[in-house]
Amino acid sequence: MCGGKGTRLKAGEKPLFKVCGKALIDHAISQLSGFDVIAITSTNTPKTEEYLKKLGVRVYRSAGKGFIEDYIEACKVLQILEPVLVLSSDIVYFREGIVREVIEYYKKCKKDALKVLVGEEPVGINIVNAALIDYEQEEDIFRLSEYDVMNVNTLQDAKKAEDIWMYMRKKEKNSQKI
Repeated sequence: MCGGKGTRLKAGEKPLFKVCGKALIDHAISQLSGFDVIAITSTNTPKTEEYLKKLGVRVYRSAGKGFIEDYIEACKVLQILEPVLVLSSDIVYFREGIVREVIEYYKKCKKDALKVLVGEEPVGINIVNAALIDYEQEEDIFRLSEYDVMNVNTLQDAKKAEDIWMYMRKKEKNSQKI
């Protein structure tokens, strides 16, 4: 999902905003290696759409009505009838493999949908059964820590993500010395 207005960040197209050395959209793409990816853009994110097409990512331009409305539209128009991983493009992942962990949990949970939280806050990672897209779906919850992922909505969030990123890299280096 990369079609929002990004008004709280006030820094142009949010998916292209750099945090921790790379564009937010690239944080998501790095987690999705080996997956069939469809980036959902809108008229709010033409530069993001162009960037993704150059990378060879399949793009669907939605009406830009909102996060949920846009992924429902994409599932219907593209006739997707299986579980779909829905990721916001404004997430910084502080370690590899998070998306695979979420998917593995979903496969075992036996619910139609899954919402990922950090604390009590949704982080923008969900799985929905597209075959049931018009119906309320029973959902399970998967919890991550603030040292796993962070949703970046403001410049303050970006600064905090940079701080956590540096802390995690330092911690990683120290554990390799032992």
